[in-house]
Amino acid sequence: MQWLRSFVAQSPRRALLAGKTIFLAGAILVLGAVFARASLMGINADRLEAKQPALATLAEAYPQYPTGWCPKARSAFRSRRCWSRAGMGLIVVAEEAAGRERARSAARF
Repeated sequence: MQWLRSFVAQSPRRALLAGKTIFLAGAILVLGAVFARASLMGINADRLEAKQPALATLAEAYPQYPTGWCPKARSAFRSRRCWSRAGMGLIVVAEEAAGRERARSAARF
């Protein structure tokens, strides 16, 4: 944890950018997974109307696309949510460090 504090103290602007990037990546993965699961539910609704068996995974529905990014279990959703929370935490810490740095520079003049 000390390396993270030193990283934020040395360059709060880069830490802020890293936090926003991590948060955005986690949020995009979660939202993409939600939309992919909703798409699978829509496909299954159509298949059930046609009296065909339901599909279990996205890979069955879209075999031509890589679907490894889509979480299939609760633990995978939790890991993506942790990415978002870690990014948000880094954003908060970096903004505090940037505020202290601005206060110090304003006090010098």
